[in-house]
Amino acid sequence: MLPAAQTALPLITSFILQNNLPAAVLASCWSLSDKLLVTKHLSQKNVMVKVQDPGSDTDTTSTLSTEYSHVAVVVDLQCEGSTPFLSHADRNKYLKLQHHWLLLAMTDHTANILTPQDDPLVTALQSLTFPVDGHVTLAYRGSGVNQVLLQEVYRTGLGQPLVVTPLLEWSPGEVLPPKFKRDDYRGIAINAAAVIDGVWEDFFDMRYKQTNTLGKCNYMLMLLVSQMLNFTMNLTLTDTWGFPKKGTNCYDGVVGLLQCGDTEIGALAMLYKESRMDRIDYAGETIVFGLSFKFLRPPLSEVTNIYTLPFSRSVWATYTATAALLAVALYGTARLERWANPSRTDPPVTFADTALNSLAIVCSEGSPRSPNNLSSRIVFVFLLLLALFLTTSYSAIIVSLLQTPSDAINTLTELIDSPFKLSMKDIAYNTQFVNDTTSTEIKRMFHQKLYSRPYHKAFTTEEIGVENLRNGLYAFYTGAEAYKIMSDTYDESEKCRLKEISINPSNVLAFPVKKGSPYREHITQKARWLKEAGMVDREYKRWFSQKPKCDTQSQGFVSVRLKDFYPTLVVLSVGIICSATIFLLELTYHKTKYGTFWPKDSRAIEAEA
Repeated sequence: MLPAAQTALPLITSFILQNNLPAAVLASCWSLSDKLLVTKHLSQKNVMVKVQDPGSDTDTTSTLSTEYSHVAVVVDLQCEGSTPFLSHADRNKYLKLQHHWLLLAMTDHTANILTPQDDPLVTALQSLTFPVDGHVTLAYRGSGVNQVLLQEVYRTGLGQPLVVTPLLEWSPGEVLPPKFKRDDYRGIAINAAAVIDGVWEDFFDMRYKQTNTLGKCNYMLMLLVSQMLNFTMNLTLTDTWGFPKKGTNCYDGVVGLLQCGDTEIGALAMLYKESRMDRIDYAGETIVFGLSFKFLRPPLSEVTNIYTLPFSRSVWATYTATAALLAVALYGTARLERWANPSRTDPPVTFADTALNSLAIVCSEGSPRSPNNLSSRIVFVFLLLLALFLTTSYSAIIVSLLQTPSDAINTLTELIDSPFKLSMKDIAYNTQFVNDTTSTEIKRMFHQKLYSRPYHKAFTTEEIGVENLRNGLYAFYTGAEAYKIMSDTYDESEKCRLKEISINPSNVLAFPVKKGSPYREHITQKARWLKEAGMVDREYKRWFSQKPKCDTQSQGFVSVRLKDFYPTLVVLSVGIICSATIFLLELTYHKTKYGTFWPKDSRAIEAEA
């Protein structure tokens, strides 16, 4: 007989171990010795056991409450109080996913306990919900020795008929038979919510796929899930995904319908957000969230001085030391020549003249005075070759850097601290995003970069935002809908400079369902299958424009702007100012000392004499 501990123990052990359950609750009216026997046996299998007598205590809160782990619950239906025990568990929603129920009955296989209408036990079972994601197994005696017949019970929805699986035989020492799939909801209607922007008649029209693309793509995926699970959707249409409402704990939009309404599932997908976790559940990931800050990487010359980048410090130091050494050698050979031939009439070479000539050669300006002796000319040639190699290498690297975009901005913080102007697509999700986030960086971005600008510039249309990207130092927060405009209007160099920065901790969307919905597990399984089978990718490519591809072979010519070589203009300006200042000081000095702005040289004085 099943209710006896000796005969039920193999079934209970197999049920717990094969379902990998770490804990169990035994609700029976067995004798103390039988309870100790079961408890000792399960403890040896590393299973924690709680024992409760349903006849004396029908309160299930203390024994069945669990937060994360799954629990096995074994109930002897012969015991007085087992029916109230099950009813109390049903009211507290303990017949759901985390609890695996094994109900032990006395009837044999010829009298199915679910068919006799006058059986009070049947009446009690018919009054229970038995959600579709629950694990409730009935076990009763078979015709053979130690044979057990197993069957599962569940409902596809509230008010739906009780579904009973076919009988499966089991005997001690055997593996429990596999469970029947519950992927047929038998055509029931489930309340669902969707976001619509426009009129329903245009929702599936591919001519308007650029409008509410995210909602349309995910609705089609949920439609595939409904076909796989064989249910229909009673749609409630709204114009927003769901944001907090002032003065109430309920959200608006789809989240509000799931949280405070009778809507069971969302026929769309949402981002994982911490603020929504205690209001809704997520059931299966779909596509990657495409909303992000898109901008064209600025030229390297806009964020740094490219004229200091070609060579490292060690190269600059080596080159300077070599040039100085050659300048000293050039001066030394000239002095030796003057010492060896004192009869020469040309003016002697000073170190200042040599240093100035060497600097002119390094800067590719030439030299006004060439050396006469062979040794000085050899040094002079090496100095010219050094300047040639430096100038050629430096110029080539500068040309490359002028066409190189910068990778200096990679995070939201760097984008906020940059001189970029920010704007967002003018939709409800973006304008209310600051009220639904806990990120301090995102709040800082809204207050510093968006709220400080006029509304029509901070939140604008897709066309204006994408066009503003081409002006430089501008970032626009939008989705994959912008790719179509970019593909049609951008040239190849702009497509290759396109970069994106996401501001969301998670970029994956998932189907929302009511908190604790029994459909969550099955929708998650089907959504995962759609992703693995490539159906999600197919729908994504069908509805969304793809990111423009960068063709590096046809980027074309990049024109140099005035801003690209402004450091050289700064150096030139500083040189002109310094020269003019020194010239004025010289004039003042000579006027004060000689009484004239410029002293006459010795030859002019001799001519006057």
